Amino acid sequence: MYVTTFHSFKGGVGRTMALVNAGVDLAQRGFRVLLIDFDLASPGLDTFELLKVSDSAEGMVEFVKEYLNINRSPGAVNYLHKCQSAGLASGELWVMPAAVRNSGYANRFLQIDWNRLYLRRNGYLLFEDLKAHWKKHIEPDHVLIDSTTGFTDIGAIATRQLPDSVVVFFQPNEQHLLGLTKIVADIKAEAEPPRSKRIQLSYVLSNVPDLDDENETIGRELRKFQQSLDWLEPPMTVHRYDNLSLLNQVVFTKDRPTSRLSGEYRKLVDEVILKNARDQTIAEF
Repeated sequence: MYVTTFHSFKGGVGRTMALVNAGVDLAQRGFRVLLIDFDLASPGLDTFELLKVSDSAEGMVEFVKEYLNINRSPGAVNYLHKCQSAGLASGELWVMPAAVRNSGYANRFLQIDWNRLYLRRNGYLLFEDLKAHWKKHIEPDHVLIDSTTGFTDIGAIATRQLPDSVVVFFQPNEQHLLGLTKIVADIKAEAEPPRSKRIQLSYVLSNVPDLDDENETIGRELRKFQQSLDWLEPPMTVHRYDNLSLLNQVVFTKDRPTSRLSGEYRKLVDEVILKNARDQTIAEF
């Protein structure tokens, strides 16, 4: 089981769209895939027709609230749902949604004190147990987590405790650079004792417009990112797709496989698979 978090400091970069397309492409390649909606402030995985589950399907918020009520892990089996409508020739697609989507969702989410959960209610152990249940009940090859934006306790769980790898989506501007500098530093710090956990990082320059860059604006900004984030390889690129298909949330890797956007998502999937292979090689030594 290899866990990859998709993260961005700001919204509007197409992170969730990329995660869904990557998850579907992995499943089409024959993998068993679990998608986790951990963007609890603005959940969106269940808005994709391919990922729709029952209106009463419970998810992450209900899982945490049940734990707080009974003071022990409730297990994850009731919060994991197979996507029967995916129509995949091979592989499997599962989803753990944010929560039951009804008028009371915001109140249920806001009632959870995430800081107290960790400091006084053994939240760290709860999420370690959750990972164990993912493996036990689904045995996924890949888990993809859609993380919340900004500096949050939830974001720290998704980018530091749970993943083996983090894919960072960004646009080349000062807002993204200032935010990501701290987040990436925190992720890299996980490699230090006592955690000693090496999390692999990949970067995606996202929502890039098709414009002439005669002033080399993007290249100049990318050099700032490279210096601040100390990456060794250039980022992958996902272009903006100005088409009404986006309004219908088309899954390009399934429905528009020959489009440029689909090709860029497949390159992202290749990177995720490669990171997993590198981790397995390192673990053998």
